[in-house]
Amino acid sequence: MKKNVIFLFIITFLKIFSNDPYLGYWQMPDKKVVIEIQKEGQEYVGYVRWLKDLKYPKGDPMEGIEQIDRKNPDTSLRNRKVMNLQVVGNLKLNDKKDALVDGWIYDSWNGKKYYGSAKVIDKNTLSLKGSLDPWGVLGYSMKVKRVNLANEK
Repeated sequence: MKKNVIFLFIITFLKIFSNDPYLGYWQMPDKKVVIEIQKEGQEYVGYVRWLKDLKYPKGDPMEGIEQIDRKNPDTSLRNRKVMNLQVVGNLKLNDKKDALVDGWIYDSWNGKKYYGSAKVIDKNTLSLKGSLDPWGVLGYSMKVKRVNLANEK
């Protein structure tokens, strides 16, 4: 019995301290999009998992149609649905192990891809940055909040 309790304690301890703070569902500041950050091998990637408006709203030329990647510069990709679209890729943990760097962020609203990075602010806040340059000088950071996707549906 004592061995089982110690084993359970060790498993719980390892689970608590092995949680990756980047993984999970993150809501954009405008509260219209939730992306899921996953780890694939040694890289972090992100996919659109929730849209406030799955279809284009009233007044849009594509009103009532499910949102697509219509502004992608590659015309062959413009019919991809925004839902489940990969919008973050190739992020890697830096040498200090305090940030994700050297990746990209794609903005399907304008069809542009940016150099990307991310840093944990706290367990429920992530700073996500897209830049025109690889050094992050000409860029924009936004604070995204961790959410429970079940609450967003």
